Amino acid sequence: MKRLLILLAVLYLLLLFLCAWSLRYGSVEMSWGDLGKIISAPESMEALIIRELRMPRTLSALLAGAGFALAGVILQKVLRNDLASPDILGISSGAGCAGVVMLLLLPQFGKFLNFAVFAGALSASLVICLAAWKRGFSPVRLILAGVALGAVFNTASGLILLDNSDKFPGIMEFTLGGFSTASMDKVRYALPFFAAAFLLAATLPTRLELLSLGGEEAHSLGLSAEKNRALALLTAALAAAAAVSLAGLLGFVGLMAPHISEKLLASSRSSRLLLTAPAVGALLTLGADLAGKMVFAPRELPCGLLLSGTGAIFFLFLLWNKRGKV
Repeated sequence: MKRLLILLAVLYLLLLFLCAWSLRYGSVEMSWGDLGKIISAPESMEALIIRELRMPRTLSALLAGAGFALAGVILQKVLRNDLASPDILGISSGAGCAGVVMLLLLPQFGKFLNFAVFAGALSASLVICLAAWKRGFSPVRLILAGVALGAVFNTASGLILLDNSDKFPGIMEFTLGGFSTASMDKVRYALPFFAAAFLLAATLPTRLELLSLGGEEAHSLGLSAEKNRALALLTAALAAAAAVSLAGLLGFVGLMAPHISEKLLASSRSSRLLLTAPAVGALLTLGADLAGKMVFAPRELPCGLLLSGTGAIFFLFLLWNKRGKV
């Protein structure tokens, strides 16, 4: 417990520092003292830039990173596979496909993007479960079905983009993952989805521990494996959908954050991972967004590119360590 509390304190101190740096850094230079103008001089140019541009971007990165990480912890526990994550399993692809349809084919309903991506994530989860069902859910079948259907959703998104890419200039960032188009309206629309996901996740630690033992073992201990697995998948879909609505198709956060948390904690207990992994995911995402603004300044590099590069190396490293086991 002491290690957990110390780690949480360090993680949140780092998050506070990165948040302050993210609010300060951008195309318009600001000093640390300028951050106080949002209170002391709310009508100043600096306060306006922070409030209307940098605050929504920072909050979006924090929430999206936490959402992807939460979904990653749940999926890795439910599927008993350390390589599982919402993007690899196809849930993010389903949410992204729905987002592409809404942004390009139905732009007049753009304010309902959050509902569209949630419907896409939930539909993807249901289709994956149906494809994997055979007298119960098999974690291996779920992963194989997710990978296959994720490719289908990505293909559908690609075909739509091919014919309509000129209709929405921000669609490229949505497909790569990034926050340059973040707004407080998007954050407000996403907050109820994040709240629901984290409230549901608070009921899951014991269930995840039992599910990670296997369906038969969980059933012998009095847990309805299929119902609780469905609840866990719904929670993961909800968290991933909320994250996609803010970050687009940001990859690998849901894969990396649970593993980093487990190493820092020296524990794989669900209750502890559900507390720390969202903070690690938020750090990864906000750090990548800040690096994307700084590395090639004054040009910006979408943080999705940075996370995809590091995430792919991380995935290969995990795969190498798991050779012969998966």
